[in-house]
Amino acid sequence: MRYLPIEKLKDRMILGQDIFDGEGRMLLAGNEELNPDHIRNLKKMGFHGVYIKDDFSKDIELNQLMKPKIRSRALNMVHSLFTGTEEDEAAREQRLMELVVDVVEEVLSDGDIMYNMMDLKAYDDYTFYHSVNVAVLSAVIGVRYGMEEPELRILTMAALLHDIGKKFLEDDILNAKRPLREEERHIMLQHPKLGYEFLMKHYDFTPEVATAVLEHHECYNGEGYPMRKSGLEISIFARIIKLADVFDAMTSKRPYRDMLPPSDAIEYIMAMCGSEFDPKLVEVFLKWVAVYPVGCEVVLSDERRAVVTKNFPNFVLRPVVKLLETGEIINLNQDRNARNITIVRLVV
Repeated sequence: MRYLPIEKLKDRMILGQDIFDGEGRMLLAGNEELNPDHIRNLKKMGFHGVYIKDDFSKDIELNQLMKPKIRSRALNMVHSLFTGTEEDEAAREQRLMELVVDVVEEVLSDGDIMYNMMDLKAYDDYTFYHSVNVAVLSAVIGVRYGMEEPELRILTMAALLHDIGKKFLEDDILNAKRPLREEERHIMLQHPKLGYEFLMKHYDFTPEVATAVLEHHECYNGEGYPMRKSGLEISIFARIIKLADVFDAMTSKRPYRDMLPPSDAIEYIMAMCGSEFDPKLVEVFLKWVAVYPVGCEVVLSDERRAVVTKNFPNFVLRPVVKLLETGEIINLNQDRNARNITIVRLVV
């Protein structure tokens, strides 16, 4: 499989993965043949691209961190929480706990445990996709940080619910296509506290979950909100969620800006290491989050174009690539003849 920006999709291409909307409903199934209506609707919904299957990419394998069925359940669960779908809170809490167990088991079952794909998400359903993505990425970081399964469940639950306080904000503030006015910005800054209060009142999770939700916008240097905590005063769960939250937000299309490629988001995280983010967590992040995800097209320093076929933990800038023109495989990490070749741009 390989990833193609929406503008490069053509009639009769074969879809490589199931695509879901923000409620977890399947829009298109993997192996389905695309037609002009599919492509037009995907573009209208705000999908930036999809994975497709073709002869060139038949040997490129994507390691999905979450089975489609679990991803669908997670999106549906988050959607029901945010939209206020009627459900007994005890039953919902049980469903959430079962979901988190499954997500953690999925991440732990992957020996590579590398965040290594472009996410497929619609612009209009950003909040739901974002919550699920932050949960998965947080779990990946938590595993590589050395957390045991009980801690990973706390982390994943808190990450899944980190923005739940936004359900109490008006849409014209959440989705404003302009800079927020001062009073609106003040309202936006209340969402961690609103989420904390909501969870403490309605659910019986371990207190660390609500605390992580409250603190997920605190900065390592003490310049975050709402309490201006710093360093190790901030919950380890919140410090991890902060990192995952910023990365996924930056690589998503928002009302006020376009999406950034993972390489640009990672550059920002590196620049803010020690100020916004915990340096030890950034060190883990840089080893296990792909700068150039598998299946994506890149431009090499000699102007040739290629598709990434494999990434290496600890050496994320030097993947294996397959040249588009010739099909030649180049291992940028181990091939001595490729030492002078670098990747200069991700095509998304």
